[in-house]
Amino acid sequence: MAKSKNKDKAPKKALSKGSLYSQEAVSQFYKLSKQIDLDETLRKAGIKRHRLAILLDDDEISQAVETRIDALLAAPFRIEPRNGSDDKTEALLLTEEIKEWFAEIATGAISALLFGYSVQEAVYDQSETGQIGLQWIGEKPMEWFEPKNDGQLIYRPEGTGQELVVDQTFKFFLTRRKATYKQPYGKALLTVVYWLDFFRKNGFKFWAKFLERFGTPILLGKVNAEDNKCEDMNQALLNAHAQSVISIDGLDDVQILSASSSSNAGTSFETFNNTIIRQIQKVILGQTLTSGTDGTGSRALGEVHDNVRKDKLNADIRLVTPTFQAIVDALCALNGWGKHEIILGEKSKQLNKDQAERDVKLKDAGAVFTNQYFIREYGLQEGDLAESLPSQTPQPQFNALPKRPFSFAASVKKFSPEQLEVEELTDSQKDIVLLDQVQINELVQSTENVEELAVKLMQIMPNATESTFTANLDQALYAADVYGYVTAKGGK
Repeated sequence: MAKSKNKDKAPKKALSKGSLYSQEAVSQFYKLSKQIDLDETLRKAGIKRHRLAILLDDDEISQAVETRIDALLAAPFRIEPRNGSDDKTEALLLTEEIKEWFAEIATGAISALLFGYSVQEAVYDQSETGQIGLQWIGEKPMEWFEPKNDGQLIYRPEGTGQELVVDQTFKFFLTRRKATYKQPYGKALLTVVYWLDFFRKNGFKFWAKFLERFGTPILLGKVNAEDNKCEDMNQALLNAHAQSVISIDGLDDVQILSASSSSNAGTSFETFNNTIIRQIQKVILGQTLTSGTDGTGSRALGEVHDNVRKDKLNADIRLVTPTFQAIVDALCALNGWGKHEIILGEKSKQLNKDQAERDVKLKDAGAVFTNQYFIREYGLQEGDLAESLPSQTPQPQFNALPKRPFSFAASVKKFSPEQLEVEELTDSQKDIVLLDQVQINELVQSTENVEELAVKLMQIMPNATESTFTANLDQALYAADVYGYVTAKGGK
């Protein structure tokens, strides 16, 4: 039976249309749903993403957000060459450039934490020396841009209806937080806070109306209808609110009406408000000890919350570092410099006591650690550790003492090992021969200076060793000093 030719043509036909090289259904889905935010909270609230900025007008949310931004702005940074070059000139120029615009770049990039994504535009200029630097860089309105799931950034000029794919290498810099293929706009932190702020504001409205109605007590006046005093009583009660005093007939009656549970209502509102505030702090800061201790406090609790604060700072640093790196790469490419890396934050310099004690025990056991280990584990930098000196062949030293099994003289005189070595050296030398007193006197009296004394002594003892000659010379000089002293004293 002959094979059908259609089987061979079907795969080629599918490849020719390109259906196997694209995601048609997904692409069509995004074409139909463009400019529709997929965030469930925003859809239910019926607001656009950039309108979340109104939440920053709340005092509690603004304070919590400023805390995270200030921590990021206080983080140090440094720029290092990637190729390991020792030339620091380019790194210094980049450091000065980034330092000038650090606050603007960090603030614009951290907006992605709040709104899901942020876009910054850079304007360059060239100095007289030929260096290309930043003339201006800052955040642009996010509603002008739309991030795509393939990484492209679409710019829609207002009022033109056009869509332009912008350059993200030199001109525009996109920062996204937790972006996925389904949600290319990223995850906005303020969407989590939206309903908390909604309930808090409506709670304040309810509390204000409650105080307006029951904050001032209501006066109830009872009069006899037959006396036609209702109008007078009404006027008296109205005046009482301003004057706090009324005069009525003895048969009339005035009562004060107030909410029976006004005190309980105040306590309930305070509990409600504090609960909302703690929830806002947990969402933005990850902890609730920023402005209070929740009624209790301890050192361990403070350390836990401080660790949470550090974790949030490290997360913010990881979020904005790619944006900083993209800007550094753009400056390097425009100036023709080598690649450099920007490092934000510093490794904690707190000493890990357990690890340090373990390393000491390992070193005592004979382990040898390298400089790279200390740099990696203890947060040191290149140059902090001195290079070890090259091993040298030890010079032979005299050490006769350990070879002697017992020394009675040493134990009696209580000599140190060094003194015993000196004693051994002197014992091995030959005896020193000294001139008698008559020869010393004749030698001193026949010379006029030290040089002549040394020459005559050498003639008297031509075969003397250096030690013997020095000893006799010292003896003669001492005798000469004594003779001179005695002669001078007798002359007086």
